[in-house]
Amino acid sequence: MDHAGRLAALMGGRERPLLVTSLTNIRYLTGFTGSNALLVVGPDRATFLTDGRYGESAGRLVGSLPATDLVVYSSGLHERLAEAVGSIPVLDLEAAAVSWDFVGALGRAVTAELVPTTGVVERLRRVKDAEEVDALRRAAAAGDAAFASITELRGHADTEWELGERLVGAMQRAGAGRAGWDPIVALGANAAMPHHRAGDTPLGPGVLLLDYGCVVEGYHSDMSRTLVAGDSLDPELEAVYQAVLESADAGIAAVAAGATGGAVDAACRRVLARHGYEEQFLHSTGHGVGLEIHEAPSLRRGSEDVLVTGDVVAVEPGVYLQGRFGVRIEDMVLVTENGLEVLTTSPRTLRSIT
Repeated sequence: MDHAGRLAALMGGRERPLLVTSLTNIRYLTGFTGSNALLVVGPDRATFLTDGRYGESAGRLVGSLPATDLVVYSSGLHERLAEAVGSIPVLDLEAAAVSWDFVGALGRAVTAELVPTTGVVERLRRVKDAEEVDALRRAAAAGDAAFASITELRGHADTEWELGERLVGAMQRAGAGRAGWDPIVALGANAAMPHHRAGDTPLGPGVLLLDYGCVVEGYHSDMSRTLVAGDSLDPELEAVYQAVLESADAGIAAVAAGATGGAVDAACRRVLARHGYEEQFLHSTGHGVGLEIHEAPSLRRGSEDVLVTGDVVAVEPGVYLQGRFGVRIEDMVLVTENGLEVLTTSPRTLRSIT
């Protein structure tokens, strides 16, 4: 990954220093994957701060970054930060990644005015470069590989939770890492809850909703499929499934450079409204996918986020009939210069597994 180029791009766009506290953003800019780091990024130089646990590894990273100093501390973090900041009049902070206590302590240590900012690094992260797209493709492929063996995995699992763990294992065997969230495996009425937590529900007959992912080099996959375990028990299932499938197709077709997230969401909702199920669509249409499983742009009602070439988004319409079942179909889509590329390729037909 071109961390040096990313950091240089951020430095070149700064008029005053930014204190980066989000570990995800620090990973994007430097490649650091530890649990403690801060990064002061100015127009001409940057300072990377971490504690003694990561001094050696951080030293190797900093050596490959442009105009970056390393500070390794064992105590007195705010004082070391004050030294790194110096006498500058204004310091920008990542508003979403600092606590009130941190801001208070920093304010007592520095003379600079502390100004909240939003989305500075995230705007750089929006557009995925070729290496990032490759990692996302490999993550999506690992999810597809797990789904290809779903009948076998189901045959060795007795509960929702066990099937989720077997999905994770299958993705790991395909070369991916475990995501920071547990797979959603929801049977029957549990599938009517969009974010059901897989538990000890026995895997008997019924509608089976799967929503899961993995990571490759820190980049996520995200996919949902709906199946039938055993026989179909609800006469409305096929109608609901067809509505969601058409909605997903319409949403994917609406993904293009220049389209808004709100327009993609509206395309999905129009289809569900035509089938009479819009009121049972209980969440937004989708979100960006990258180093975080949910990031910009937002595909929701009224979103003015404009899609650009290099965005990777998840399109995931669903219909949920309380106490009965739910259906969700989700795919990852890359916005390209010539249109789009669907990264997840698993079959989307309604089928039964034993």
